[in-house]
Amino acid sequence: MRRVLLTGGTGVLGRELIPRLQAVGYIVRVMSRRAAKAGEGFELEWAQASLDSGTGLAEAVEQADVILHAASSPVKRQVDIGGTGRLLEHARRAGIDHFVYISIVGIDRIGFSYYRNKLAAESLIKASGVPWTILRATQFHDLIDRLLGGLTRLPVAFVPKNWQFQSINTSEVAEQLVAAVQAGPAGQLPDIGGPEVLNLEEMARLWLAARGTPRPLVHLPLPGKLAAGFRQGLNTTPHNRGGKITWADWVQTRYSSSLKMRMKFP
Repeated sequence: MRRVLLTGGTGVLGRELIPRLQAVGYIVRVMSRRAAKAGEGFELEWAQASLDSGTGLAEAVEQADVILHAASSPVKRQVDIGGTGRLLEHARRAGIDHFVYISIVGIDRIGFSYYRNKLAAESLIKASGVPWTILRATQFHDLIDRLLGGLTRLPVAFVPKNWQFQSINTSEVAEQLVAAVQAGPAGQLPDIGGPEVLNLEEMARLWLAARGTPRPLVHLPLPGKLAAGFRQGLNTTPHNRGGKITWADWVQTRYSSSLKMRMKFP
């Protein structure tokens, strides 16, 4: 059986990837900075290693056939650039035959430091000499959920209403990544996005309604190139609607049970 080393295996996407990789016959080795805990929930291998320092990477890569690199950090440059470079070096030494990377739609069009780091990581992969596949996806529904959670803490919510998103469910991105692992090195794949492009006002209203927490939305105008990129929808890929689970579907599934409980026990 072929072995996949999965970075970021304890994250939202990683938890979707593990059972799908196993279902198609791969041995999954999860790489994490922490030691394995009892009852992780899956029968898998575990490698404790650090992308920051490189500690444990050689052992993590040993006897792997494929690396699926899903670890990332919006705040730690060394994870996406330094960490990817270290991982590629060990992949080259170990003779890894396929390096799969999950990236983000629009990183070459929006001036955001995190996106620049992701773009630099892509360049390292392309120049590494290790056979590779890169898939760019739009923002996950989970990310928009966290974003709105932060923006709606006050009785009045201040939201950049005209920002555009084409959010996608993590399970659908996981399915595409597993298919990429199975298919072998393919270079840059077509971008993948959710089934619809919505502005943040539309998304916020659906989110608040699903949670049963309506409140006034006030437009928050934000200056700068980063905000302009999201206003223009440079983070979307309207011609590549690979997902089927809409934002409305997702929030209803996510919050319907909790809303019923609140209605029953106010």
